[in-house]
Amino acid sequence: MSFPKATLPGAIRVVICDYNSLLQSVSGLLRMSGYSVFQAYNGQAAVELCAELQGIGLLVLNTEGTGMDTPALVRSIRTSSPGLPVLHIGTAPIPGMPFDVVHLAESFNAEQLLETVCALVPGHLVAQR
Repeated sequence: MSFPKATLPGAIRVVICDYNSLLQSVSGLLRMSGYSVFQAYNGQAAVELCAELQGIGLLVLNTEGTGMDTPALVRSIRTSSPGLPVLHIGTAPIPGMPFDVVHLAESFNAEQLLETVCALVPGHLVAQR
């Protein structure tokens, strides 16, 4: 499989909240695809990271290990990063999530993940030759 590469100078910054095996896989795939990935070990770390880093393009999370109410976590992060695209990966959508949070089932494959990320951060990827 060939992976797309970020085409902008300075890769798109992605914050991934939590550090379980699923999100480790997501981190690796996004890094191989040219994204600059920052790992936050829990919800509070994600809030702080998003507030400190400039130019975050995407937040990826799931419901395990955030240590916070997930909808509240998204709202908190968006106080410092309004309109930040969010991808939730889990077994089912979470009630109370902001309407624009995209859900991806945990049974995704690499192509589904990259297509979803590309849709959330449009215009930043091209297929690698």
